[in-house]
Amino acid sequence: MKNKFRLAISGINGRMGKNLLMIINQNKYNCILLNGVLESKKSLVINNNIKYIFKKNILYNLYIQDNIMNIINDFDTLIDFTNPKTTLNYVNICNQYNKNIVIGTTGFSEEEKIQIKKMSNNIGIVMSSNFSIGVNIIFTILKKISKIFNKQKNIIDIDIIEKHHKNKIDCPSGTALSIKNIILNFFNKKIFNKINCHSIRAGDIYGEHQIILSSIGEQIELIHKASNRLTFAEGALQAAIWISNTKQKGIYDMCDVLGI
Repeated sequence: MKNKFRLAISGINGRMGKNLLMIINQNKYNCILLNGVLESKKSLVINNNIKYIFKKNILYNLYIQDNIMNIINDFDTLIDFTNPKTTLNYVNICNQYNKNIVIGTTGFSEEEKIQIKKMSNNIGIVMSSNFSIGVNIIFTILKKISKIFNKQKNIIDIDIIEKHHKNKIDCPSGTALSIKNIILNFFNKKIFNKINCHSIRAGDIYGEHQIILSSIGEQIELIHKASNRLTFAEGALQAAIWISNTKQKGIYDMCDVLGI
């Protein structure tokens, strides 16, 4: 179909999968044709179907598959929020079949990140620890204020506090680690002794990140709170549209997608 790209989503019955489908069914992005959905082999809903609304009145049934090879010829870009092992398998297959992939999975080892980066020589990859616009604005703010702090002589204390639901596995969160890496890469290491990272796992918290920069007599606090998962799903869909339109090989993040 003209001006459309074919999208597949893995983990369609997970938290992010359901939110992605919700947004797509609102017909907000007319350039997206949802053409494949995946779940794990352990899922009880394999071969069940999901309701996908195309345009306003056309309803499609998409059968949930447990093997990406069953839909390999049906999509151009895959959105994946699963786990490191599954994601690496999908990246390998996307690399072999020249498919773009948007990765929202976190918890990769450094070796796994190197593998993903290597495969980005052949395909387009958007990989981010957080797809919300607000968090990526905070990433940009941190980079900008580092130029000011780097000129100061006072030592500052740096604390990162992150809160997530009690079922989140990786700790600290991928977003907290991204914040830490930005500070390590952009802030002069002479102005702080260490970065303290504090993690809270409780209830059904969607995601909260706080950066506290403390010096004698004053503090700066940057806080982002997510009130639902739709903001992350929205960002992932924007990333899928962006990488499909640019058709560029390489590895990118959400700041690239937003142009900030």
